[in-house]
Amino acid sequence: TIFRGIFMHILAAVCSFRKLFTISATRSVNSGSFFEEMTVDDVMFFLRWEFPMVSHWASVKDTSSASKSAASLEHPKPRYCVGENLDLLVEMRDHKGQLKRHGGDFILAWIHSPKLQASAAGLVTDLHNGSYRVRFTLFWPGEVKVSMLLMHPSEAVQALWRSRHPKYKKIKHTGTFVNGTKVEKSECEFHLDTNHPLCEYKDERDGEYYSCYKPPSLSCDTIDIMTSANTPGSLLTTDEQLLLTSLCNLPEFTLVSSSCSNLKPTGKCIPGMKPLIPSGHFFKNVWYSSYCETGSFFSAESINSCLKGKRFYFMGDSTVHQWMQYLRKFQKGNYGSLQMIIHTEQDANYTALWKHHNFPWITKNKVRVKMAQYISRDLDSLEVEREEAVVVISVGQHFRAYSLEVFVRRLLNLRKAILRLQARSPGTWIFIKLENTRELSSEQERFSDWHGHIQNLAQRKVFGDLKVGFVDAWDMTVAANTFAIHPKEHIVANEVAVFLSYLCRAP
Repeated sequence: TIFRGIFMHILAAVCSFRKLFTISATRSVNSGSFFEEMTVDDVMFFLRWEFPMVSHWASVKDTSSASKSAASLEHPKPRYCVGENLDLLVEMRDHKGQLKRHGGDFILAWIHSPKLQASAAGLVTDLHNGSYRVRFTLFWPGEVKVSMLLMHPSEAVQALWRSRHPKYKKIKHTGTFVNGTKVEKSECEFHLDTNHPLCEYKDERDGEYYSCYKPPSLSCDTIDIMTSANTPGSLLTTDEQLLLTSLCNLPEFTLVSSSCSNLKPTGKCIPGMKPLIPSGHFFKNVWYSSYCETGSFFSAESINSCLKGKRFYFMGDSTVHQWMQYLRKFQKGNYGSLQMIIHTEQDANYTALWKHHNFPWITKNKVRVKMAQYISRDLDSLEVEREEAVVVISVGQHFRAYSLEVFVRRLLNLRKAILRLQARSPGTWIFIKLENTRELSSEQERFSDWHGHIQNLAQRKVFGDLKVGFVDAWDMTVAANTFAIHPKEHIVANEVAVFLSYLCRAP
């Protein structure tokens, strides 16, 4: 613990020195403000505080145990009021009952009142000594139950981080090359053996890259379809794999919150606001932001009124495509294919387009490569001068199985493209939809929510100082204690309602 403390101080000093002398700034044309230029190393350095420094462990008995650990209220009071914080201290122990001396455990926490259909996520702070402070905001009066889930002990988190090695292939991609009636297939990846002839697909400006082994006779530009499948095997030991399958609840608490104070944001939702943690709460299954006034955009009338006159670009993965599917319920328009959906609603006078991001994709569907383009290039090509344009970006789920550096590079390219777009079109709205949780039955080494948690922190870091709106799907799905890559409709409806609250005044 002493050495860790010294190490952390050294890291902080190095970080300050590095930022003072090596990080430059770029001026935004539209606002005149300065934006910090980031590199992959900068973001990775920021994220390393989340990676556990775990010493060698001999057996599962040495790892964190939820049932042996203790949780207590800090500064207990006879009465708790709405708007106050509720702090708990969790002291983690191993299966032998001994106190842990390092952090890194992945804990999700939420408060809830089932009868009120109310819930909110908690903020978990790793004290890096085996203890954790879990802070909740009391948003509603009545009986409140505190729940905490040890998703992964620190030893499993360390294994997950090791498994994100750049050259460990968790997913096999197969490219299909077509020329007339001739079809050939080949393996594709980020890191292929360069001793074999390669078809390399590189964006020279942004450094985005993947390659395929060159097919026997067809040229590289005949690539047509990409498919994917999980690869067999694992980098983890048997004990590490066992740790990933064991989810346990930490001690629970119940208390009563009184309406002796008021907690209600009154300001409009404005791009550039940094979302708080927690970013809001559910009450009667409706999400209320903790930092701006959200509206009741749940009826066809309120939704269509807000959509009118705008052109929407939904870019990324299928979780933002869910927004398009949800909005269809209120429309009568025509739709294109799944890979590029264009929807025009004449009565409401708006247009919406959805496109998936470029490689990688993890899907059972066949993806047409030539229809895919990097979102940064899509943003550069947007013609937004004549109408009110709205862009929503959602990336992450398809990146969980790859090295974190690949994802961070994608984010940084998006950041630069957003700044370029805002420079030439200051009136364009841009939103970042954060990742949501996914099924606990998902293969954890590839798709664990710890990967999603780290990637969301990366997005907050990369986009946090820009004039963008955040839709915190992570906070919503943790609060609702729901684990589904495609959340149920009432979650999606609330995501869309938060989104529309930025665009239009609350009805």
